[in-house]
Amino acid sequence: MTEQPDRTPTPAPTPPAYPVRTGRLALRPVRADDLDAVHAYRSLPEIARHLPHEPHTREETRKTLERLAAGQALAAPGDWLGLAVETAQGRVVGEVLLRRDDRAPLTGEIGFVFHPGVHGTGIATEAVTAALGLAFDTFGWHRVTGVCTVRNTASAALMRRVGMRLEGVARQDAHRKGAWQDRLHFALLAAEHRRPRPRSADEQAVDAAVAAFYAAFTRRGGGPVTLDGVRAVLAPGAVIERVNPDGSVDRMDTESFIAPREALLNGPDLTDFTEAEAGATTLVAGGTAIRTGEYAKWGVRAGTAFSGWGRKTFRLARADDGDWLVESFCWTDEPEAAAAH
Repeated sequence: MTEQPDRTPTPAPTPPAYPVRTGRLALRPVRADDLDAVHAYRSLPEIARHLPHEPHTREETRKTLERLAAGQALAAPGDWLGLAVETAQGRVVGEVLLRRDDRAPLTGEIGFVFHPGVHGTGIATEAVTAALGLAFDTFGWHRVTGVCTVRNTASAALMRRVGMRLEGVARQDAHRKGAWQDRLHFALLAAEHRRPRPRSADEQAVDAAVAAFYAAFTRRGGGPVTLDGVRAVLAPGAVIERVNPDGSVDRMDTESFIAPREALLNGPDLTDFTEAEAGATTLVAGGTAIRTGEYAKWGVRAGTAFSGWGRKTFRLARADDGDWLVESFCWTDEPEAAAAH
């Protein structure tokens, strides 16, 4: 017998006193006069790439704002509340959306979209964290879910940062833009939101070492790049392996890994490049740590934007001075894609 959804009627949640303020931001329901600001990013191909729709026309953005405004009270299951994210200067730089679930009471879904100009600033994390607080502490929801495609590593990383857990991968469960897509399903419970597990000092130290590794692979506006940050976190005699698409493995030492990548980063074609961890798990046992995760990369090569992703596994050891150094790592890359496809 198929289990039926719980259709027990529940009242609409009581809205807070808007705006909801954080350290740098204010969240309040979207309005018709947000049209210019919202259209500025919803019309961009790089933003629409991971959304169900193509880049918006101005009329499509206007209709979206109308739909969100009509459902902002969350009076009926299935309604969406669209929260505009405003900076201290009054500029709308994104939206966080909360949907009242139509299948079970006191559950909901979260979504978000932000202007690319604020990517990497922590604004998205701050805004989504505030919206989750609204869902749990004001609306009294028990569970909030979030979904993104497997290639949307930035959104997956954001959901992990705010404490949401990956519950599974649904294979080809959405047909969008002419293709079936695999999607990642995340969720957070109210109890987890209120009592997050603290990270140990060792876990935080491993976080810092891995973050320094990724941060070194950054180029802006064609400026010079040095991978000294990578050298600093690699232990003497570190072993580095790349797993190729055909299953073969390339093994290299520190300098044979760094030299060609330093040359590529400083070459005339690759004018902008960023590589960042999109989500990871860390296991620390004594003086050893294993860090496994996905990473995203994006940039501009020969005037054309591109993006890609891959997986890395690090093995780290605690040195005598207490620092964590990478003894070995292996990685594999997925094929790159044009950023606007």
